[in-house]
Formats: sequence, structure tokens, C-alpha cells
Amino acid sequence: MPNYNVLLIRREITFMVNALTNNLKQAGYEVQEVSLNVKEIDPAKDNADVMLLYADNEIRDSQSTLVYLKDLCLEQNRLLILIGSKPEIEDVLEFIPTHLLADITERPLDMNFFIEKINALMDEDQIEKRKKSILLVDDDASCLMLLKEWLKDDYRIGMARSGMQAITWLARNSVDLILLDYEMPVTSGAQVFEMLKSEQYSRDIPVMFLTGTSDRDSIMKVMELKPAGYMLKNIPQKTLLSNLDKFFVGQKYNT
Repeated sequence: MPNYNVLLIRREITFMVNALTNNLKQAGYEVQEVSLNVKEIDPAKDNADVMLLYADNEIRDSQSTLVYLKDLCLEQNRLLILIGSKPEIEDVLEFIPTHLLADITERPLDMNFFIEKINALMDEDQIEKRKKSILLVDDDASCLMLLKEWLKDDYRIGMARSGMQAITWLARNSVDLILLDYEMPVTSGAQVFEMLKSEQYSRDIPVMFLTGTSDRDSIMKVMELKPAGYMLKNIPQKTLLSNLDKFFVGQKYNT
């Protein structure tokens, strides 16, 4: 297993915290310990592959830090594992919803089992599976390949060059978002949208249109279909990634 960096967030240094740190190091992890406050967590977070929050019976005194950690999970898709007794876990869950946590482990810790869980979380196949998945639908092969190249590091990508290919692909695969070309020549984006919404397995998948026209009338036609959004096809890569980040963060807030 490659070396991964663990950020261990705790209020106090205790025997169990030291034991956890030593076991992680013996398992090949790099471990940095920080106190439960934003000033220490913030500069250390960017080097962390996974964060461990070791709760204690005074965890409620750190409400602002818990909110900060919640925002990290929401906005930056950080892996956060919560460790604590049942009452401590319940206290944390008032500020960080369960669906934002990578794992919750009750104390007392079975160290070997806990290390196995972290190993499973950091497995490269599991990391890939945790990425959001996007289906690109466009008749232009060069456009498809460009978008795939732009998005492949952050998302799992599927591709289809027509509405029927998209429908067939979705019958066997699930995705979190569809990026659909609005101006396809044979079956238009609007028609493909209606096809997607008519099938039970695809009707609830959010669809964003990609359009090459930016005039008001064209945009109004696009939005009349009530997609999850739209983006211009000449959008820069940085803006595309930013818009997708905002979309998925918004989805988490609405969960």
C-alpha cells in the first residue's frame, strides 16, 4: 500500500490517542496530530488523505470546529472518520450529518479491525468508486474526448454519442449527473432529455445541458425543460470544474 497521510484531530493527548497513532504508523501511515481547533487543522488539512476525529466527552465545546469540519466534507469532499463513545458520536452528529462521514467507529477500539477499515477506505479501487460519476452525451467525438480529459481526474466518466447510446448505457450503469449536448443533429438534446425522463432508471438523474448558443431566446428554451442547469460549450476547464463542484455541494446540502 502506498504511504497515506492521516490527520488525527483530538482535544487532548491520551494513552488511547498515542496507541492509535503508533498503530497507524506501524501500518505504514504518516500521522500528524493536531488539536481540535481550526487554527491547527486548517494549515494541515491539505496534506491529509484522511482525517480522524477522536471525540471525547467535551466535544460539544468545539461547535465552531465541528461546523468547520462539516464544511470541509461538504465543499472539499474530505474523508472524515469519527471515533467516539455512543454519546460523543451523537453529539458530533448534531453538527456533522452521518452521510458526510466516511466511517463511524465506536470506542473501545479494536485496533486491528480499525486499521483494516482504513486500509479498505484508502484502497485505490475504493477511492475511484467514491468519485462522482458523470455521463457525457455529445455527437462530437472530439468534444467528448476533451471533456473526458478535463474531468477524468475528479470524476468517473461514461460517454455516449447519441440519445439511444445514452439510454442503453444507463440501462446497465448508474451515474450522478448527465452532461447533455443541446444541439445534437439527429435527436436533439431536448428530445434526449424527454427520453431520459421517460425511463424509470434515468428519470431521477440530474441533467445539465451543454449549449453552444448564449442568446437569451436559446437559453430560455433550454431552461423551459427544467434541467439541473446549463453551461456554454466554450466554458474554460477551471470554470467547468468549479460549476460541477458547486452543483454536487448543493446536492449534499439538500440531502
